Amino acid sequence: MKNNEALTDSGLPAVGRVPWGSHFCIFYETKKDLLDVLVPFFKAGLEQNEFCLWVVGRFEFVTIKAAKEALGKRVPQLEDWLRKGNIQILTHKQLFGTRGRIDPATAIARVRKKTTDAVAKGLAGVRWNGSPTWVRLNLQARRFREFEREIDVLLADHPIVATCTFPVALSSADEILDAARTHEFAVTVRKGVWRRVEIGNVDAAMREANPALEQLSLRQREILQHIAEGLNTKQIAALLRISVKTVEAHRLQLMRRLKIDNVPGLVRFAIRTGLVSAAA
Repeated sequence: MKNNEALTDSGLPAVGRVPWGSHFCIFYETKKDLLDVLVPFFKAGLEQNEFCLWVVGRFEFVTIKAAKEALGKRVPQLEDWLRKGNIQILTHKQLFGTRGRIDPATAIARVRKKTTDAVAKGLAGVRWNGSPTWVRLNLQARRFREFEREIDVLLADHPIVATCTFPVALSSADEILDAARTHEFAVTVRKGVWRRVEIGNVDAAMREANPALEQLSLRQREILQHIAEGLNTKQIAALLRISVKTVEAHRLQLMRRLKIDNVPGLVRFAIRTGLVSAAA
C-alpha cells in the first residue's frame, strides 16, 4: 500500500507537497531548466531532514562537480551535509555498476539499503533523482520496463519520493509513452516555463483537447495514433498499406494543423486527447 499518510514539500511550485511513494517525471530543455528543478528539490529535502540521492549524467549537461557548485550556491552548508552523509551525488555507473556491468537489481538494492540506513539514522525519508534516458540506453526495452516496476514496488514500501528527469532533445516517442505509463504525473520545464500535466486524467484531457483533435481527418488521427505508439514511418505505411510518402505527407499536414513541430510533442498531444491510453 502506498505510504501516503505523510506529505513532504517537493520544493517545486508546480508540484507542491507530495505523499511518500510519489513517482513523477520532469521533461526539461536546457541545463538551466534541469538545475532550476533539482536544486530546489534537493534543498527542500535537506531542510526537511531527508536523505538526498542525486544521480547525474554527462549527457544531461551536469557532472558531480557542476551539481555540487549549483546546489552549494543555494545551500551554504552543503559541505557539512555531504560529510554527514545526508546527501550523495553519484554517477549512474556508481549506482548501477557492478563488476564492470550495469545491473538494475543492484541499483534497487543499493537504494533500499540507503533508505534503511537513512531511517535508522533518524532521517525522515529519501528523495531520489535519476535519468531513465541513461538507463534505457543501457538496457533492453523489456528489462527497462521491469526496472520501472521494481521502482514502484520499492516506493510502495519505503518513505521515498522519486523524480525522473528526461531531456526533451533525447526523449523518443517510446520514452514519453513509457513515462505516461509509469509515472503519476509529469512536469515540463522549457526555458523557465513550468507546467504540470496530470497524465492519468485522460477523460479530463480529452474534454480539454478534443477541439484540437477535431482539426484532423480520420486518416491523420490514425497516423498520429501509430506515431504515438512508437511506430516509425515504414511500419505505419506497411500497417495501413499506403506508401511511405503518403505517411510523411499526412504527418506534415497534421503537425502544421496542430502547430507541433516534433514527434515528442505529437505523443504528448495524443496522450492528452486520449488517442492513446496512458495506461496501455
